[in-house]
Amino acid sequence: MHITHCPQCETAFKVSPQQLEAAKGWVRCGRCAHVFEAALHFETPPDIPTPPLPSADAPSLFRSVMASAKATTEPQTTSFAAGPQASDEAAPLWPVQWVTASALLVLMWMLQFMWIQRNWLAAEEPALRPLLSTLCACEVTWPREPEAVLIESSSFTENPEGGYTVQLRLKNTQHHPVAMPALELTLTDLQDQVLVRRVFTAQELSGKDHVQALRDVRSTLNFDLDDKVSKRVTGFRAFVFYP
Repeated sequence: MHITHCPQCETAFKVSPQQLEAAKGWVRCGRCAHVFEAALHFETPPDIPTPPLPSADAPSLFRSVMASAKATTEPQTTSFAAGPQASDEAAPLWPVQWVTASALLVLMWMLQFMWIQRNWLAAEEPALRPLLSTLCACEVTWPREPEAVLIESSSFTENPEGGYTVQLRLKNTQHHPVAMPALELTLTDLQDQVLVRRVFTAQELSGKDHVQALRDVRSTLNFDLDDKVSKRVTGFRAFVFYP
């Protein structure tokens, strides 16, 4: 085993006679890739005869031999005369454009959320109603939440002086106001067949357009029926909804 030095970067290598014989005495520096004759730069004279010197095109011959034999040597030790290591480059910071684009996306998402949920936000925070109306350039109404309005009680009676009366008590179970719903009233006979179906608007149910949070609304509806229909009415169904 011999130690040779790269004349280009002074890196020391350990090379074996087998490697020298396979590469015709030529080696390539694993640090700077310089190709040179190993025997000319031994640390100590070799104990065996040096390989015969190659022809003038030795570097090309060396490359073909080394490619077929895959006998490229790697550096084992490094001389103190070697140049300093290159310092690691600092990690690149995010471009300003990316940060700006991300901020714009977040802002657009917030504006879209406010536009979609404008009625709910205005119900939760009435002070935001003017701002939300200005931002969306549209009318901000009360949120429509059919599952929040329950029919607490209802009754259907015939008046002595003629006609019929339906009395309802609606309750908002939410902690914010909701829009006043409409009412679908269905009158049925003994076989539960539909005789009459009528829809009462929110204005007919109450003079207000909303139901306060956790509050009740009482409504009384009066109407007349045809004599043929009134004789067959035995029941009713009431259902609140948003048209």
